[in-house]
Amino acid sequence: MAKRGRPTWKPTATIRRTVEEMRSCGESEATIARSLGIDADTLRKHCADELDNGFSHRRREVIGLLYKSARTGNVTAQKRLEEMTRLAGAAEEFDARQKDAGAGTAPQPPAARSVKRGKKEVQRDEAFSAGANSEWGEDLAPIPGTKPN
Repeated sequence: MAKRGRPTWKPTATIRRTVEEMRSCGESEATIARSLGIDADTLRKHCADELDNGFSHRRREVIGLLYKSARTGNVTAQKRLEEMTRLAGAAEEFDARQKDAGAGTAPQPPAARSVKRGKKEVQRDEAFSAGANSEWGEDLAPIPGTKPN
């Protein structure tokens, strides 16, 4: 006698990768299931690992690609990795301070990175403060209501 009903859905390696990719980009289980044409319960049953660990697997892959690109001389990748490691170090430092501080005191968050200003912004600020703390004094200060040169 033949089995009745629909055949059991079996995810392929490509489908599993798609689930990981979609999950790592923040898609909900319902959206992923709809895109595959299955029910969310079926997705959870057959792709639980991909749903739970999709973000970390894809993150590992992205970081690996970033390191590979940085090693070949890609300066943008090198800068991004430096920023990521600095932020991770600051977070680690924060966690260590929090652990050392105990429950009695509120820990301070890591210092925010200062925003790099452009040349024009620096020049404008210098023009506004020209002559300050010098013998020129107010002679170089801009006339009120005008822009400095």
